Amino acid sequence: MKILLVAAPFVGHANPVLVAARILKSAGHTTVVYTGTMFREKVEAAGAKFFPLPADVDFSPENPPKTPEPSTSDDHLSHLLKAVFADSLIPQYRGLQTVMSKFAPDLIVYEVGFTGMLPLLLGPRSARVPCALLGITMSFLPREDGAPFGPGLPPATSESQREQYKAKAAELDAQIWGRLRTFADEQLSEVGARKLPAPVFESLTLLADTILQTCAPSFEFPLRETSSRLHFIGALMPQGVGGVPVEIKEAKAAGRKIVLATQGTIANRDLGLLIGPTIEALGGREDVLIVATTGGPPVEQIPVALPANAIAFQFLNYSELLPLVDVLVALGGYGVVTQALSFGVPMVLAGTSEDKAENAARVAWNGAGIALSEDNPTPEQLREAVNEVLTTPGYRARAQKLAEEFARYDATRELPRLLEELEEAEKTSVTQGSIRSN
Repeated sequence: MKILLVAAPFVGHANPVLVAARILKSAGHTTVVYTGTMFREKVEAAGAKFFPLPADVDFSPENPPKTPEPSTSDDHLSHLLKAVFADSLIPQYRGLQTVMSKFAPDLIVYEVGFTGMLPLLLGPRSARVPCALLGITMSFLPREDGAPFGPGLPPATSESQREQYKAKAAELDAQIWGRLRTFADEQLSEVGARKLPAPVFESLTLLADTILQTCAPSFEFPLRETSSRLHFIGALMPQGVGGVPVEIKEAKAAGRKIVLATQGTIANRDLGLLIGPTIEALGGREDVLIVATTGGPPVEQIPVALPANAIAFQFLNYSELLPLVDVLVALGGYGVVTQALSFGVPMVLAGTSEDKAENAARVAWNGAGIALSEDNPTPEQLREAVNEVLTTPGYRARAQKLAEEFARYDATRELPRLLEELEEAEKTSVTQGSIRSN
């Protein structure tokens, strides 16, 4: 099968798609990836052919989206979302048409940030190939309690809380999501597409022929409706390189606790946000080994001196490391959270931007960790939270319970299987349609 995978040119969007491309390539499928130029080497290393986004939407740290000067924080977010998602829609779509003319895929896999899919999804179903959404963050299907995306609100437990969530949803729709929908509809009208049936990210989810959610069911909050198109496939694990450093193995063998601290691969320009305070919080403890990963920047950029009980690396092989970790301290991106839960690792999460508050809320709701709801927590906050997780067995017990559930969903098996079923269903539909027309 010829599979086209598309992703917005941002690390948190493209990296999971590249893992999917590798899995599909290993399953014997021909894969092409259409995304930002900064990912070319990774795409080719995954055995896929690379097609670049048009230059005006080929964003990178050196070429970020251009936004006007905001007057308020809400204006800043609105302008940023417009530049990243609405203004990218037509260029992404035009480039997608070019790629499809050269590659002629049997099926397309996209992630929820790639708005260039919308004109295709909004057109006649008979005029396109099957399209699958790879759920690289929490599901945008409507929640049962009506809570909006963003604040990380736990499931409502009373009617009054539902009313509060309804009011919050209306407020965010007026300030952010409704405005983004209007911007996207304006772009869609320019290419002759109909208006969106729902807010942008919900529409990208609802319009998919199948939804491949990269977690286990219990990690998601209750949804308003259970769609037959929604399939859970487990966490996507990057193909790590190298083994576990000997210092970690020796510390584990000696009975010390391993605390992994990371800011991920995006919010790591200032390692003083989380890695620095974590080292300050736990430095000097003989019963703990702090393992810091910078996600790219040199370890010399860590703004505090490493004490005797801390080691730091740019990257580590999480598939090998996570089974040894006692507590993960992170900003809380979807990838690292679901990967940690796959190994039953409890966590302390500190981020509030993008989807981080939502991910942290799900971890806390499941009892698998603590949500600090702070982008830059103090050493005191981190010390208290890590101690609580280390000394309260329930956190690890609940994380391990989730790990048992995640283990039933193997992405390396489920991803190819579900896409092959989708493509087979398409062939059957086309054949039956041909018979009826005759």
